[in-house]
Amino acid sequence: MTQPTIVFSPLQAGVPAAGGALDVLVRVQAPDRPADLAATHLPKRLALVVDRSGSMNGQPLDEALRCVAHIASHLTPQDAMALVVYDDQVDTLLPLQPMRSADAVANAIAGVQAGGMTDLHGGWLAGALQLEGGTEQTVSRVILLSDGQANRGETNVAAIEAQCREWLGRGVSTTTVGLGPKFNEALMIGMARTGGGQSYFGQTATDLYDSFDEELSLLQAMYLRDIGLKLLPAPGVIVEMVSPALQLDNGSWRMTDLAWGAETWLAVRLHLSPAAAGTSRDLLAASVSGTALDGTPLQAHAPVLQLPVLDAAALQALPRNETAYTRLEELAFAKASEQLHQLAKRGDLQATQRALGVLEKRFGHHPWLKAKIEQLRQLADEDSEMMAKEVNYSTIRMSKRLVSKQETAYAGDETDTSNSVMPSFLRKKLSEGKGKQH
Repeated sequence: MTQPTIVFSPLQAGVPAAGGALDVLVRVQAPDRPADLAATHLPKRLALVVDRSGSMNGQPLDEALRCVAHIASHLTPQDAMALVVYDDQVDTLLPLQPMRSADAVANAIAGVQAGGMTDLHGGWLAGALQLEGGTEQTVSRVILLSDGQANRGETNVAAIEAQCREWLGRGVSTTTVGLGPKFNEALMIGMARTGGGQSYFGQTATDLYDSFDEELSLLQAMYLRDIGLKLLPAPGVIVEMVSPALQLDNGSWRMTDLAWGAETWLAVRLHLSPAAAGTSRDLLAASVSGTALDGTPLQAHAPVLQLPVLDAAALQALPRNETAYTRLEELAFAKASEQLHQLAKRGDLQATQRALGVLEKRFGHHPWLKAKIEQLRQLADEDSEMMAKEVNYSTIRMSKRLVSKQETAYAGDETDTSNSVMPSFLRKKLSEGKGKQH
């Protein structure tokens, strides 16, 4: 199988002779999907874990079960699926089994009714247990949905995150989907982050479909998973991680699962000692490892990043790399939005609007960020709880999103159904909690 490619994109193609700092994107790119790969299929082992507590009664539960049926309809007999539902009791309605017929799923969900409290951990754990015993030739993932706060069973966030990390080490990852304004976003985001999956949310029940469809599309397009990036600085260089990445025990940095034709990336800041102007300087080497579609371990190495050492005037004259600049601005927006999130959670509307004004002044030149700020301003007037979640999930998307290798500038909400050619996991959305309706 073709190896991934590592690309360095420094903000400027030169370094200061006096020493200082240089921001660099480290981009790991997948090859385009081969035309003859259509017959190859990555077997998926999915445990769908659905909240059926009392707050899910009515349309929320109906839409969640419709999402279950949608995923089941796109699985093949090579895939396997389990279905778990939970309130204060946990029931495995469908033990893990090959998806040979959607009728089994339809029969399992036919009698599901809402009621009771929320043993979120118990539901998730039951799903994880269904996926024990997978191999490197399969992807095993729990997809957990909740609309509320865990109030039965284990509720300690740190303890649950630790278990998600442990299960990831055993080959079972966790994706989470939150619904509405009341779910515990810190828990759901933390479970996905430590569990090696994705985190989504829907503002309303009808938005759930888009979240589940995005996850299914990503799983179907998977090229490389369990990705770790190792960075080796040259002498006189110190590497600072700018992206909110997790460092693994072996010193590598975890990256987002990679799809065919896409790239995953991290931003770093190189702190440089002085060097003589007119020379060329080694800065950074990198290698990446991961697990391919068929379970084969893959590795790739990048040539050492080497740039000319320039005096201040020559450095000032260099153009900036627009790809690096745009992504770095998105990371800066995510960092600057942390205070906005706290203000919105407290319901301080005046302070929230002032903070939005500051963000607009700082990032209004960036079309996607400007559109998001305008949408957040409107949402702040309508629902501060929902706005707080929108801020949180937007910062995640800005910080770790997959992108197309041929990404174009933002020109409008890519959730629009007219953008049907674009895979859903590559879209730049105006609102992370809204999706195209079905």
